[in-house]
Amino acid sequence: MIISLLTGIAILLYLLPGCFVARMATDLTKRLEVERYRQYKQTFVGRARNWPGVNRLQENPRLTNRLVQWFGIDRQKIMEIISRLQWGVTLEEVILAKLVTGSCLLLSLMFMIGQLYRGAEFAYTQLIPAVLSLVAFFLPTQLLVWADERAKAEIRQQVPVFFSIVQSLVQSGMPVHQAVKTVARRFEGRLGKELRHLELAEKSYGNWRMALEELAYRWDVDSFVSIAMEISEALKKGVSIAPMLALQIEEQLKQQEDEAATYVNRLSIRLLPFVIIFMGIPLLFLVMGPAFIGIRENL
Repeated sequence: MIISLLTGIAILLYLLPGCFVARMATDLTKRLEVERYRQYKQTFVGRARNWPGVNRLQENPRLTNRLVQWFGIDRQKIMEIISRLQWGVTLEEVILAKLVTGSCLLLSLMFMIGQLYRGAEFAYTQLIPAVLSLVAFFLPTQLLVWADERAKAEIRQQVPVFFSIVQSLVQSGMPVHQAVKTVARRFEGRLGKELRHLELAEKSYGNWRMALEELAYRWDVDSFVSIAMEISEALKKGVSIAPMLALQIEEQLKQQEDEAATYVNRLSIRLLPFVIIFMGIPLLFLVMGPAFIGIRENL
């Protein structure tokens, strides 16, 4: 019995340091993972805004979806706009901004109702906080939509000019992907900036053609999408893209001319009331003024 007891104690003393070493190794591994994650956040996510409530919304998708439904946010549309503009804004930050401004709107309405319930006289100045809160409530999503529409319009205007230069380089014998890269490096504007990023996207999608298609579909500009599809088909078939580019550019220039003519016609109609007010009324006095003066002298 004594021999068995001593044998058990010896085995315990032999295995006990190993248990502590394993525990120490596990703790050290956890500390290394925590330190590595901290360095990762400082390196890649160091510019992220740590607003109160954003982390909770990110960790609770159910609450996020519920707030999206309450506020009437088109989740897919806002996410697409954020990915296109690349402002560094997240959907959770938009929801949080709407939550704060909506709370301010509710508090301002409750305060105004309380003042009226106490018998205070109604004044239009009491509506100022509610109106400002209402404007701030709709501002985050509307600002994203306005910026996205402006960026799309900018790309739509730059497509014919950009690809006309690409067409000239292709006709001179340069491959189309090399021509696009060359023009993008020197082209000032949003389209050139977006096409300069194709070198990074090419590594993600495998080839330059798929990266161009993804960029065109992401921006959803008809002229850009049609040219990207023509380039893709030409690369697949191994034919020259110059004649197709010339045809597409000619059609888009004609379309822009038609849009400009339509805009000018609409603008002239909108300016017609101002022309009547600022020119018609003075001309009426110039024509009818002497007649009125003569009638007054006769009287």
